[in-house]
Amino acid sequence: GKEEDKQFKKRKFNSLNWKINEEGFKICPDGRVFDQHGYDRIQYTRNNNLSITQIYTEKNHCEGCPLKEECTKGKYRTYGKNVILNELQEKVKENLSTSEGQEMKKERSIQVEGAFGVIKQDMGFTRFTRKGMKSVKMEFLLVCIGYNLRKYHLYRIKTDKKEA
Repeated sequence: GKEEDKQFKKRKFNSLNWKINEEGFKICPDGRVFDQHGYDRIQYTRNNNLSITQIYTEKNHCEGCPLKEECTKGKYRTYGKNVILNELQEKVKENLSTSEGQEMKKERSIQVEGAFGVIKQDMGFTRFTRKGMKSVKMEFLLVCIGYNLRKYHLYRIKTDKKEA
């Protein structure tokens, strides 16, 4: 993920790169602890997932900070922690760290490449013939339906031969 990226790690003012103390609060590059829980922002994302973001700040927190100009454009710095998203990401990391999870991840990357290979090579679809996003989406949807029907048809032929 982006946490391992060297360019991402160099951004010391990004709150994802800040150190965390024993209590779980973030420490800014100047060594100030963001332990003041301001408020919760509860909202739904575009795909109707619940998002609860805890906003941490302290209005006097950035007074006299030599890094304030680089760190924030406002009067003081805040940072948000999406509680639900963090919980889900930890669960994903935990699942992917197991041998079964790594095997599934490897299998998925192979399958996706295989599907596009079949569409391009076996079905001969290498270029879109329509223009405009709406038309291209419809054309690709038809290709995907054709791919799934082909796959189902080949599966039925295979199972019918086994039964006979």
